[in-house]
Amino acid sequence: MKIIAVGASVTGLAAAAALADAGHEVELVEREAAAPPSTLDEAAGGWVRPTVPQAAHSHAFGSRGTNLLRDRLPDVYEALVAAGAGKVNLADFPPPMLGDFERTPSDAELNMLTSRRSVFEWVLRDRALARPGVSVRSGATVRGVVAGGGRVTGVRLDDGREIAADLVLDASGRKTAAAQWLGAAGLPVPEQTSESCRITYYTRYYRRLTPAPPGPLNRGFGAGGLWDSYTAVLFLGDGDTFSISLGVLPDDKEMKALRTEEAFTAAIRATPLLAGWVAPGNSEPISPVYAMGGLDNSSRLADPAGDLPVGFYGLGDSVCTTNPAYGRGVSLALAHIFELVDTLAAHPTVDRGQAARFAGASKALLAPWLGESIANDRGRAGLWEATVKGGRPQMPPPGVVTFGTVVAASTKDVEIWRRVAQVMMSLVSPAELYANDEIKERVGTALAGGPPPMLPGAGRADLVAAVRAASGGATEQAA
Repeated sequence: MKIIAVGASVTGLAAAAALADAGHEVELVEREAAAPPSTLDEAAGGWVRPTVPQAAHSHAFGSRGTNLLRDRLPDVYEALVAAGAGKVNLADFPPPMLGDFERTPSDAELNMLTSRRSVFEWVLRDRALARPGVSVRSGATVRGVVAGGGRVTGVRLDDGREIAADLVLDASGRKTAAAQWLGAAGLPVPEQTSESCRITYYTRYYRRLTPAPPGPLNRGFGAGGLWDSYTAVLFLGDGDTFSISLGVLPDDKEMKALRTEEAFTAAIRATPLLAGWVAPGNSEPISPVYAMGGLDNSSRLADPAGDLPVGFYGLGDSVCTTNPAYGRGVSLALAHIFELVDTLAAHPTVDRGQAARFAGASKALLAPWLGESIANDRGRAGLWEATVKGGRPQMPPPGVVTFGTVVAASTKDVEIWRRVAQVMMSLVSPAELYANDEIKERVGTALAGGPPPMLPGAGRADLVAAVRAASGGATEQAA
């Protein structure tokens, strides 16, 4: 089958590799005209991606995606390890408060890779384009789809050229123009829903100078926590690199100064859990501070029982986006890709039956994580908003399990910790955490004596004072 994939970032590249392995011919169409770095060292040194804003930020390569790479794209997995990506199993880093920890067979699946996004994507691109049948057309922008006989038969480029294909894949990400393309061609357009994540991220990269980690690793792949008005998480990268991302409310004027290196560093030093990592002599910064906002939890998932565009399938962020704080983007994109590979193998004819089958698989895979992200973001944003305004955060009703309560209880009950890890790593459905009667009972028991001690972070007053001092008291002007 001749397949066109619109977009040649992680989702498009992984789709090309997986589909080529299944015997298909794939042409990637990317609008970025600049040639990618020719070597891994160049990519690691700073691969500028103006069309991929999230590329400059921290990434977690969770268990579902890591295991799929290991099992179904093993050459990519091995090349990443050879490029310096670290291999982590979360069961090697249980909370110390749990005491004696006994592993179970399911813990073998709690695997992660630690890598900067630039290294991950460069290796993936190198391996994908090495496959027979995979090609890339750079500097070409898709302006529409070509349709005939009630289905998509190709794409139309900005110079008017048309490229025919048996199947068109949308891997262009959260800014996709698929609705306009399909609408202009008179084809069904899936309904879109969207809700703000209510968060802005600031990220900076570092190189560790010490022989051993200069601070605790309470998450296995890194360290971090969520406090009354911000979150701060350190992600281990390839080799001796790491990144730190701070998240705050988009309209938190006191935190606008985090875009400056001085205020960003001050906020980390005010967070005891992470302060040692940026202490003089322990690390050196290797990037400026990057900012990213305007993030939504969104869905363009098609109704498998409704009208469907035949011959056109969205993948990953093109059909469903969730808050990147949960680190599931790459894992869910890879899972989505292999749902497509398996759909084409089971139903190779491009028709409504194939479209309905893939729409059903897509909804079953992605909708639960969208719902969880929306619920968690509402709770976290409510906490932060109350703190910023000087109010008292509203507590969840008794008996209701939330992300905050299960994380707190996970430090007291090994089975809760294991289930939290499995859900965070996208290995089991969110319902197995939030709607599981056994887990609800265990959470109630674990928290009956009160919540565990807070991770060492900064309270609102201390955080504001640190940022103000570093920015010369000019936080309002930075807004």
